[in-house]
Amino acid sequence: MLNFAALGAVGAGAALWTLFSDVVPVRRAERTSLRWPWLLSGAAAFVAGSLLGPAAAGLTAAVVGVGAWCAATVVRSRRRVAAAESVAQFAAVLANQAQVSRTVVDALETSAPLASGPIAQTAAKFVAECRSIGVEAAAQRFAAGDEGEVAAWLADAVAVAASSGGEWVPILEVVESEAAEAAATARHFHRHVAANLPQLGLAAALGAAVALGSALVSPDAWAWLSGPQGQRVGLAATVVGVALCARPLASAWEMLR
Repeated sequence: MLNFAALGAVGAGAALWTLFSDVVPVRRAERTSLRWPWLLSGAAAFVAGSLLGPAAAGLTAAVVGVGAWCAATVVRSRRRVAAAESVAQFAAVLANQAQVSRTVVDALETSAPLASGPIAQTAAKFVAECRSIGVEAAAQRFAAGDEGEVAAWLADAVAVAASSGGEWVPILEVVESEAAEAAATARHFHRHVAANLPQLGLAAALGAAVALGSALVSPDAWAWLSGPQGQRVGLAATVVGVALCARPLASAWEMLR
């Protein structure tokens, strides 16, 4: 029994590592949010292993892990869409105000109250810092935030416009176009990729339910699954299944960074 328990622990660990190894090296601010899939999978594996054996532990850890990471990817994609749309809206308002404002700061002060979504608070802070520490320093802080690459371009464009003193409206119009394109890309990714990832979790859950249900209905199947050969085959199948699910999940998560 000890050998089977060790085999179950190794199988569950291999399944989880295959799934999460590509997403471990993330920024420090994200590490806390990445703990819950591990904890959820580990708790489910412990309960299933205590009741049904090591093969069930590995299978449960894999199913819960796949489902949890599908959910995390969908949530992150939705946040990315919201952030991209917020930046695009702010860039559009700023580009419009730039046509009637004398300076960049005037355009920012008029545009910031009109910003909505995740960037609204950051835009208000950006305007306040432009008055206190200068446009270039405020733009550097704004670019270093978590609003994304397009927001950093917007900050750079504002800094260049403020320092050049020349024709800066076309610069903001270019950033507006880039922001709109980034928002459209985020919406397309969510609609055609992230929104379909839960099907992986559903397929894994249905496969596990069919396997365990068949074993529970048939005493002979349960005896084979509980035996040494069934345990090894079940753990091997679990690792292979997780490896197949891990590639699209890891690719989708990498694109959301």
